[in-house]
Amino acid sequence: MKKVAHILSYYPGQEGLTSFCRGLGTAFKNLDGVEVPIITFRNKPSKLEDGGDGPVVVKFRHRKLHPFDLPGTFLKALDGGTLTLHGAVLHGTYSPQVFALARALRRRGIPYIFMPHDPYVKKLRRHHAVRKFVYWHLCEKWVIENAAAIQLLSASHEAPLRELGSQTPVQILANGCDPGDLKFVATDARVPGQSQDFVIQYLGRMDRNHKGLDLLIRGYGRFLKEIPGDARVKLVLSGNDWEDRPFLEALVGELGLGEKVVFTGRVADHSVTVHSRADLSVLCSRFDGFGLTIVEALLSGRPVLVSSTAGIASYVEEAQAGFIVDPREESISEGLLSAWAQRGELAEMGRRGQRFVVGNLTWEMIARRSVAIYSKVFGI
Repeated sequence: MKKVAHILSYYPGQEGLTSFCRGLGTAFKNLDGVEVPIITFRNKPSKLEDGGDGPVVVKFRHRKLHPFDLPGTFLKALDGGTLTLHGAVLHGTYSPQVFALARALRRRGIPYIFMPHDPYVKKLRRHHAVRKFVYWHLCEKWVIENAAAIQLLSASHEAPLRELGSQTPVQILANGCDPGDLKFVATDARVPGQSQDFVIQYLGRMDRNHKGLDLLIRGYGRFLKEIPGDARVKLVLSGNDWEDRPFLEALVGELGLGEKVVFTGRVADHSVTVHSRADLSVLCSRFDGFGLTIVEALLSGRPVLVSSTAGIASYVEEAQAGFIVDPREESISEGLLSAWAQRGELAEMGRRGQRFVVGNLTWEMIARRSVAIYSKVFGI
Protein backbone atom coordinates (compact mmCIF):
# COMPACT_ATOMS: atom_id res chain seq x y z
CA MET A 1 0.00 0.00 0.00
CA LYS A 2 1.27 3.48 -0.88
CA LYS A 3 1.96 5.73 2.08
CA VAL A 4 1.80 9.53 2.19
CA ALA A 5 2.42 11.11 5.61
CA HIS A 6 1.34 14.44 7.00
CA ILE A 7 4.29 15.45 9.18
CA LEU A 8 3.69 17.81 12.11
CA SER A 9 6.40 18.26 14.69
CA TYR A 10 3.75 19.06 17.29
CA TYR A 11 0.40 17.25 17.22
CA PRO A 12 -2.01 18.01 18.80
CA GLY A 13 -0.97 21.61 18.43
CA GLN A 14 -2.49 24.84 17.11
CA GLU A 15 -6.26 24.69 17.05
CA GLY A 16 -6.89 25.04 13.32
CA LEU A 17 -4.03 22.84 12.15
CA THR A 18 -4.82 20.14 14.69
CA SER A 19 -8.49 20.14 13.67
CA PHE A 20 -7.52 19.98 10.00
CA CYS A 21 -5.21 17.00 10.43
CA ARG A 22 -7.55 15.19 12.83
CA GLY A 23 -10.55 15.54 10.53
CA LEU A 24 -8.75 14.76 7.30
CA GLY A 25 -6.62 11.99 8.83
CA THR A 26 -9.69 10.24 10.22
CA ALA A 27 -11.41 10.38 6.83
CA PHE A 28 -8.37 8.80 5.15
CA LYS A 29 -8.87 5.66 7.25
CA ASN A 30 -12.00 4.86 5.24
CA LEU A 31 -10.24 5.02 1.84
CA ASP A 32 -8.63 2.06 0.11
CA GLY A 33 -5.30 2.00 -1.69
CA VAL A 34 -3.41 4.63 0.29
CA GLU A 35 -2.33 5.01 3.90
CA VAL A 36 -2.09 8.57 5.21
CA PRO A 37 -0.78 8.71 8.79
CA ILE A 38 0.15 11.75 10.83
CA ILE A 39 3.80 11.67 11.87
CA THR A 40 4.48 13.68 15.00
CA PHE A 41 7.60 14.53 17.00
CA ARG A 42 5.76 15.54 20.15
CA ASN A 43 7.89 14.73 23.18
CA LYS A 44 5.22 14.33 25.86
CA PRO A 45 1.93 12.41 25.71
CA SER A 46 -1.19 14.54 25.59
CA LYS A 47 -4.66 13.92 26.89
CA LEU A 48 -5.81 15.45 23.59
CA GLU A 49 -4.32 12.63 21.49
CA ASP A 50 -6.85 10.65 19.54
CA GLY A 51 -7.92 7.13 20.35
CA GLY A 52 -9.01 4.42 17.96
CA ASP A 53 -11.59 6.63 16.26
CA GLY A 54 -9.06 9.27 15.28
CA PRO A 55 -6.38 9.35 12.59
CA VAL A 56 -3.43 6.99 12.41
CA VAL A 57 -0.62 8.68 14.37
CA VAL A 58 3.03 7.57 14.17
CA LYS A 59 5.11 9.03 16.99
CA PHE A 60 8.84 9.76 17.09
CA ARG A 61 9.13 11.38 20.50
CA HIS A 62 11.77 14.06 20.48
CA ARG A 63 13.06 16.96 22.57
CA LYS A 64 14.46 19.57 20.17
CA LEU A 65 17.99 20.79 20.82
CA HIS A 66 17.50 23.73 18.44
CA PRO A 67 14.74 24.97 16.08
CA PHE A 68 16.02 22.94 13.10
CA ASP A 69 16.54 19.72 15.04
CA LEU A 70 14.90 16.48 13.82
CA PRO A 71 14.59 13.21 15.77
CA GLY A 72 17.34 10.74 14.94
CA THR A 73 14.84 7.89 15.27
CA PHE A 74 12.78 9.36 12.43
CA LEU A 75 15.78 9.73 10.13
CA LYS A 76 17.01 6.20 10.97
CA ALA A 77 13.54 4.81 10.23
CA LEU A 78 13.65 6.42 6.80
CA ASP A 79 17.18 5.22 6.10
CA GLY A 80 16.65 1.74 7.52
CA GLY A 81 13.45 1.04 5.62
CA THR A 82 11.20 0.67 8.66
CA LEU A 83 9.39 3.81 7.48
CA THR A 84 8.69 3.92 3.76
CA LEU A 85 7.10 7.05 2.38
CA HIS A 86 5.99 7.64 -1.20
CA GLY A 87 5.35 11.28 -0.41
CA ALA A 88 4.83 13.69 2.46
CA VAL A 89 2.84 16.82 3.28
CA LEU A 90 4.56 19.54 5.33
CA HIS A 91 2.60 22.25 7.12
CA GLY A 92 3.09 25.88 8.12
CA THR A 93 4.90 29.05 7.08
CA TYR A 94 8.26 30.20 8.43
CA SER A 95 8.95 26.98 10.37
CA PRO A 96 12.61 25.97 10.86
CA GLN A 97 11.64 22.35 11.36
CA VAL A 98 9.69 22.33 8.07
CA PHE A 99 12.87 23.53 6.35
CA ALA A 100 14.86 20.75 8.03
CA LEU A 101 12.22 18.19 7.03
CA ALA A 102 12.17 19.40 3.43
CA ARG A 103 15.96 19.03 3.18
CA ALA A 104 15.92 15.60 4.82
CA LEU A 105 13.22 14.33 2.47
CA ARG A 106 14.91 15.87 -0.56
CA ARG A 107 18.19 14.10 0.25
CA ARG A 108 16.34 10.78 0.39
CA GLY A 109 14.43 11.31 -2.84
CA ILE A 110 11.04 11.58 -1.13
CA PRO A 111 8.82 14.22 -2.78
CA TYR A 112 6.77 16.53 -0.62
CA ILE A 113 3.81 18.89 -0.88
CA PHE A 114 4.09 22.08 1.12
CA MET A 115 0.95 23.54 2.75
CA PRO A 116 1.63 27.06 4.07
CA HIS A 117 -2.03 27.38 5.24
CA ASP A 118 -1.74 31.18 5.38
CA PRO A 119 -1.31 33.32 2.23
CA TYR A 120 1.98 35.17 1.71
CA VAL A 121 0.31 38.57 1.80
CA LYS A 122 2.17 41.70 2.88
CA LYS A 123 0.35 41.79 6.23
CA LEU A 124 1.78 38.36 7.05
CA ARG A 125 5.29 39.28 5.93
CA ARG A 126 5.33 42.62 7.79
CA HIS A 127 4.81 40.99 11.20
CA HIS A 128 8.38 40.42 12.49
CA ALA A 129 9.42 41.68 9.05
CA VAL A 130 13.22 41.57 9.41
CA ARG A 131 13.22 38.05 10.81
CA LYS A 132 10.89 36.82 8.08
CA PHE A 133 12.86 38.57 5.32
CA VAL A 134 16.04 36.78 6.36
CA TYR A 135 14.29 33.45 6.84
CA TRP A 136 12.55 33.76 3.46
CA HIS A 137 15.82 34.10 1.56
CA LEU A 138 17.70 31.48 3.57
CA CYS A 139 14.98 28.86 4.07
CA GLU A 140 11.35 29.45 3.09
CA LYS A 141 12.07 30.13 -0.58
CA TRP A 142 14.07 26.89 -0.77
CA VAL A 143 11.17 24.90 0.73
CA ILE A 144 8.79 26.29 -1.89
CA GLU A 145 11.14 25.90 -4.85
CA ASN A 146 11.92 22.26 -4.05
CA ALA A 147 8.36 21.16 -3.29
CA ALA A 148 6.62 18.87 -5.77
CA ALA A 149 3.58 21.13 -5.34
CA ILE A 150 2.17 23.84 -3.10
CA GLN A 151 -1.29 23.05 -1.74
CA LEU A 152 -3.35 26.15 -1.02
CA LEU A 153 -6.67 26.45 0.77
CA SER A 154 -8.02 29.07 -1.61
CA ALA A 155 -7.37 30.10 -5.22
CA SER A 156 -6.95 33.66 -3.94
CA HIS A 157 -3.69 32.61 -2.25
CA GLU A 158 -1.89 31.90 -5.51
CA ALA A 159 -1.38 35.50 -6.62
CA PRO A 160 0.69 36.56 -3.54
CA LEU A 161 2.83 33.45 -4.01
CA ARG A 162 3.44 34.20 -7.69
CA GLU A 163 4.29 37.81 -6.86
CA LEU A 164 7.19 36.45 -4.81
CA GLY A 165 8.53 34.65 -7.89
CA SER A 166 7.38 31.10 -7.18
CA GLN A 167 6.83 28.86 -10.20
CA THR A 168 6.07 25.70 -8.21
CA PRO A 169 2.83 23.98 -9.34
CA VAL A 170 -0.19 24.78 -7.16
CA GLN A 171 -3.09 22.59 -6.05
CA ILE A 172 -6.21 24.09 -4.43
CA LEU A 173 -8.19 22.27 -1.77
CA ALA A 174 -10.53 23.64 0.91
CA ASN A 175 -11.00 22.58 4.51
CA GLY A 176 -13.88 20.33 5.53
CA CYS A 177 -16.12 19.21 8.37
CA ASP A 178 -17.59 16.03 9.80
CA PRO A 179 -21.40 15.88 9.61
CA GLY A 180 -21.22 13.47 12.54
CA ASP A 181 -20.29 16.47 14.67
CA LEU A 182 -23.91 17.59 14.47
CA LYS A 183 -24.36 15.46 17.57
CA PHE A 184 -22.47 18.21 19.43
CA VAL A 185 -25.05 20.86 18.66
CA ALA A 186 -26.16 22.05 22.08
CA THR A 187 -29.49 20.82 23.36
CA ASP A 188 -30.18 24.47 24.17
CA ALA A 189 -29.03 25.63 20.73
CA ARG A 190 -30.35 29.00 19.73
CA VAL A 191 -32.50 29.71 16.74
CA PRO A 192 -30.37 32.54 15.31
CA GLY A 193 -31.94 35.95 15.66
CA GLN A 194 -34.97 34.81 17.64
CA SER A 195 -33.86 35.22 21.27
CA GLN A 196 -34.37 38.32 23.39
CA ASP A 197 -30.61 38.79 23.56
CA PHE A 198 -28.09 38.65 20.71
CA VAL A 199 -24.81 36.72 21.05
CA ILE A 200 -21.88 37.23 18.66
CA GLN A 201 -19.22 34.51 18.91
CA TYR A 202 -15.53 34.51 17.96
CA LEU A 203 -13.73 31.19 18.44
CA GLY A 204 -9.99 31.00 17.86
CA ARG A 205 -6.70 32.14 19.28
CA MET A 206 -6.31 35.58 20.89
CA ASP A 207 -4.11 36.89 18.08
CA ARG A 208 -4.87 40.51 17.24
CA ASN A 209 -2.51 40.88 14.25
CA HIS A 210 -3.62 37.80 12.33
CA LYS A 211 -7.21 37.41 13.50
CA GLY A 212 -7.96 41.14 13.55
CA LEU A 213 -9.46 41.05 17.04
CA ASP A 214 -8.65 44.69 17.66
CA LEU A 215 -10.59 45.53 14.48
CA LEU A 216 -13.48 43.35 15.63
CA ILE A 217 -13.67 45.03 19.04
CA ARG A 218 -13.49 48.54 17.58
CA GLY A 219 -16.05 47.68 14.90
CA TYR A 220 -18.30 46.15 17.55
CA GLY A 221 -18.01 49.36 19.60
CA ARG A 222 -19.14 51.39 16.59
CA PHE A 223 -22.03 48.97 16.04
CA LEU A 224 -23.26 49.35 19.62
CA LYS A 225 -23.55 53.11 19.15
CA GLU A 226 -25.96 52.57 16.24
CA ILE A 227 -28.46 50.25 17.96
CA PRO A 228 -30.81 50.93 20.89
CA GLY A 229 -28.93 51.45 24.15
CA ASP A 230 -31.03 48.86 25.97
CA ALA A 231 -30.37 46.14 23.38
CA ARG A 232 -29.05 42.96 25.02
CA VAL A 233 -26.00 42.29 22.87
CA LYS A 234 -22.82 40.44 23.81
CA LEU A 235 -19.55 39.68 22.01
CA VAL A 236 -17.95 36.46 23.27
CA LEU A 237 -14.24 35.85 22.55
CA SER A 238 -13.16 32.24 23.16
CA GLY A 239 -9.77 30.61 22.66
CA ASN A 240 -6.19 30.34 23.83
CA ASP A 241 -4.24 33.50 24.65
CA TRP A 242 -1.38 34.27 22.23
CA GLU A 243 -0.04 37.08 24.43
CA ASP A 244 -2.66 39.51 23.11
CA ARG A 245 -5.49 39.06 25.59
CA PRO A 246 -4.22 41.75 28.02
CA PHE A 247 -4.08 44.25 25.14
CA LEU A 248 -7.57 43.29 23.98
CA GLU A 249 -9.00 43.51 27.51
CA ALA A 250 -7.43 46.96 27.88
CA LEU A 251 -8.96 47.99 24.55
CA VAL A 252 -12.40 46.88 25.76
CA GLY A 253 -11.93 49.03 28.86
CA GLU A 254 -10.67 52.00 26.85
CA LEU A 255 -13.77 51.86 24.63
CA GLY A 256 -16.08 51.53 27.63
CA LEU A 257 -17.61 48.28 26.42
CA GLY A 258 -17.62 46.70 29.88
CA GLU A 259 -19.90 43.67 30.16
CA LYS A 260 -20.74 43.86 26.45
CA VAL A 261 -17.58 41.80 25.76
CA VAL A 262 -16.78 38.49 27.47
CA PHE A 263 -13.43 36.65 27.35
CA THR A 264 -13.90 32.97 28.17
CA GLY A 265 -10.38 31.66 27.55
CA ARG A 266 -10.11 28.17 26.11
CA VAL A 267 -13.40 26.28 26.26
CA ALA A 268 -13.65 22.52 26.74
CA ASP A 269 -16.82 22.14 24.67
CA HIS A 270 -16.69 21.05 21.04
CA SER A 271 -16.49 23.97 18.62
CA VAL A 272 -19.88 23.06 17.14
CA THR A 273 -21.37 23.29 20.64
CA VAL A 274 -19.80 26.71 21.21
CA HIS A 275 -21.07 28.09 17.91
CA SER A 276 -24.57 26.69 18.43
CA ARG A 277 -25.01 28.93 21.47
CA ALA A 278 -24.60 32.08 19.35
CA ASP A 279 -26.75 34.05 16.95
CA LEU A 280 -23.82 35.00 14.72
CA SER A 281 -20.27 33.62 14.40
CA VAL A 282 -17.51 35.96 13.26
CA LEU A 283 -13.99 35.89 11.81
CA CYS A 284 -12.56 39.32 10.97
CA SER A 285 -8.96 38.36 10.14
CA ARG A 286 -6.54 40.73 8.47
CA PHE A 287 -5.53 37.63 6.48
CA ASP A 288 -6.50 33.99 6.86
CA GLY A 289 -5.80 30.70 5.14
CA PHE A 290 -9.36 29.46 5.25
CA GLY A 291 -11.25 29.72 8.52
CA LEU A 292 -11.99 26.21 9.73
CA THR A 293 -13.89 27.60 12.71
CA ILE A 294 -16.35 29.15 10.25
CA VAL A 295 -16.91 25.79 8.53
CA GLU A 296 -17.80 24.42 11.96
CA ALA A 297 -20.07 27.41 12.62
CA LEU A 298 -21.88 26.77 9.34
CA LEU A 299 -22.23 23.10 10.27
CA SER A 300 -23.88 24.17 13.52
CA GLY A 301 -26.43 26.21 11.55
CA ARG A 302 -25.04 29.65 12.37
CA PRO A 303 -25.05 32.59 9.99
CA VAL A 304 -21.53 34.02 9.82
CA LEU A 305 -19.71 37.31 9.34
CA VAL A 306 -16.29 36.79 7.74
CA SER A 307 -13.45 38.87 6.41
CA SER A 308 -13.08 39.07 2.65
CA THR A 309 -9.46 37.99 3.14
CA ALA A 310 -10.40 34.59 4.58
CA GLY A 311 -10.31 31.68 2.15
CA ILE A 312 -13.81 30.60 3.14
CA ALA A 313 -15.36 33.94 2.15
CA SER A 314 -16.17 32.79 -1.38
CA TYR A 315 -17.98 29.72 -0.01
CA VAL A 316 -20.02 31.84 2.42
CA GLU A 317 -21.00 34.05 -0.48
CA GLU A 318 -21.90 31.05 -2.67
CA ALA A 319 -24.02 29.54 0.10
CA GLN A 320 -25.66 32.90 0.89
CA ALA A 321 -24.99 32.07 4.51
CA GLY A 322 -23.84 35.36 5.96
CA PHE A 323 -22.01 38.65 5.56
CA ILE A 324 -18.64 39.45 3.95
CA VAL A 325 -16.72 42.44 5.35
CA ASP A 326 -13.34 44.03 4.79
CA PRO A 327 -10.84 43.85 7.66
CA ARG A 328 -11.58 47.43 8.72
CA GLU A 329 -13.53 48.51 11.78
CA GLU A 330 -15.97 50.58 9.68
CA SER A 331 -16.79 47.62 7.44
CA ILE A 332 -17.11 45.26 10.41
CA SER A 333 -19.54 47.68 12.06
CA GLU A 334 -21.60 47.88 8.88
CA GLY A 335 -21.67 44.08 8.64
CA LEU A 336 -22.87 43.74 12.23
CA LEU A 337 -25.56 46.35 11.60
CA SER A 338 -26.72 44.37 8.54
CA ALA A 339 -26.94 41.20 10.63
CA TRP A 340 -28.85 43.06 13.35
CA ALA A 341 -31.29 44.51 10.82
CA GLN A 342 -31.86 41.07 9.28
CA ARG A 343 -32.37 39.15 12.51
CA GLY A 344 -35.53 37.58 11.15
CA GLU A 345 -33.57 36.07 8.23
CA LEU A 346 -30.60 34.71 10.19
CA ALA A 347 -32.10 31.28 10.90
CA GLU A 348 -32.62 30.61 7.19
CA MET A 349 -29.07 31.82 6.46
CA GLY A 350 -27.84 29.31 9.01
CA ARG A 351 -29.83 26.50 7.41
CA ARG A 352 -28.43 27.38 3.97
CA GLY A 353 -24.89 27.30 5.32
CA GLN A 354 -25.43 23.96 7.00
CA ARG A 355 -26.83 22.40 3.82
CA PHE A 356 -23.91 23.79 1.84
CA VAL A 357 -21.08 22.39 3.98
CA VAL A 358 -22.76 18.99 4.37
CA GLY A 359 -23.19 18.84 0.60
CA ASN A 360 -19.79 20.21 -0.44
CA LEU A 361 -17.20 20.38 2.34
CA THR A 362 -17.12 17.13 4.32
CA TRP A 363 -13.80 15.59 5.33
CA GLU A 364 -14.68 12.48 3.29
CA MET A 365 -14.98 14.64 0.17
CA ILE A 366 -11.75 16.48 0.99
CA ALA A 367 -9.92 13.18 1.60
CA ARG A 368 -10.96 11.84 -1.81
CA ARG A 369 -9.86 15.06 -3.50
CA SER A 370 -6.58 14.86 -1.56
CA VAL A 371 -5.90 11.34 -2.84
CA ALA A 372 -6.45 12.58 -6.39
CA ILE A 373 -3.83 15.29 -5.74
CA TYR A 374 -1.36 12.76 -4.27
CA SER A 375 -1.90 10.47 -7.25
CA LYS A 376 -1.10 13.33 -9.63
CA VAL A 377 1.82 14.84 -7.71
CA PHE A 378 3.49 11.70 -6.33
CA GLY A 379 2.52 9.31 -9.12
CA ILE A 380 0.96 6.76 -6.77
